[in-house]
Amino acid sequence: MPVNLLDIQKKLKGFGAQALARKEEIAVRQKEVTDLIQGYAHRLDELKARVSYAADVVRHLRCALPVDEPLDTVVPKPPLPKKFTVMAADGSQINPSRHAQVAFCVINVGLIKMVRGSGLTPEIFTQSQLLDYDSLFTPSGVLISEGMVALKRDLREREALADLAEDLLLPAISMTDGPLELYREPQETREFEKTLDQYLGVLKRLHEQGLMTLGYVDKPGSSLIGQLLELVELSDQDLEAYSHRQRKFAGVNDVSLLSDLLVNPGDRSAIFAIHSETSQRFKGDLALHFFYLNVGTPGKTHLARVEIPAWVACDHDLVGVLQAVLTEQTCIMGSRPYPYILHRAHEVAVVTLPEHQHVEEMIVAEFDRRGISVDEKSNKQYHKDLDRTKTRYQG
Repeated sequence: MPVNLLDIQKKLKGFGAQALARKEEIAVRQKEVTDLIQGYAHRLDELKARVSYAADVVRHLRCALPVDEPLDTVVPKPPLPKKFTVMAADGSQINPSRHAQVAFCVINVGLIKMVRGSGLTPEIFTQSQLLDYDSLFTPSGVLISEGMVALKRDLREREALADLAEDLLLPAISMTDGPLELYREPQETREFEKTLDQYLGVLKRLHEQGLMTLGYVDKPGSSLIGQLLELVELSDQDLEAYSHRQRKFAGVNDVSLLSDLLVNPGDRSAIFAIHSETSQRFKGDLALHFFYLNVGTPGKTHLARVEIPAWVACDHDLVGVLQAVLTEQTCIMGSRPYPYILHRAHEVAVVTLPEHQHVEEMIVAEFDRRGISVDEKSNKQYHKDLDRTKTRYQG
């Protein structure tokens, strides 16, 4: 049956009124935070001390941590280097499913390598990994989650970049879509810790190879700066009862705070460190940092968050290279800015339905050869596959 538009229509007025009321509430909070940015712009030591204190009393504290630039810093785009290497990796996956004939998982990584100013054609690579059968199951015997597969994909993307990082023309930049920080599902702590250790090892390799690495977050919704400034607004007593579920500046994200500062294409914000439980595992040269970058066009600001390790963040010349290269890459995509090389890597990485089916057929054939019985698809999956070609019952 189609959507009942009359039912939707009945709710629209109330829905719109709620949205307007929320927007007005957030605007008031945003003004408060903007004033705090100006008031604390140069009081970095006070802010650092407050975060240090809060880290001891607030569970799961997550916020920005100032480094050495005023909060209201704006750095214009520097000149683009004449020659440089830029690489991107993006992954897709076939998740294991109990509805399939057989459980399996494939991680497919697309890579693009360009040497700007060389006249050489970009190189394209694909790396496809069939996960070991034993790795598909948790210690309790159930299939690993899609979240854990995504974690393995994130690791594989960085491994693929490190594998291609020999004899690069410097400066050299590698990028992936999404944050550098990793996230876990609570029930998979052991596997997460193992993957995180491998991930940190790969980031160390990239550093040793001199390959700058970044995570590009398009349309970010985080409020790391707002959460930092909440800490100075709370008394010590209130701070002990602080909860991310009941925030003073809820709804005020970083993009809304910085859009009026970063008005020119290529402008970047101050560089901040990330304070979180997970980020504490990224130590020394690998400590996680971020800045915001205006990748939009004149009169149409579009902010992206760029996450980088400390060894890049502490060298403003390297940050300037990232800033210039990202601005150029996003400009290639016109009015919908996004790094061109990341988009191409995504196109290469996508696993099509026929490819999915072909891989499954190959695995089923191998099982048959070994005399391993194979289940039928679930009835649910059978009908979902059928619906791709027939959308209505034809009696």
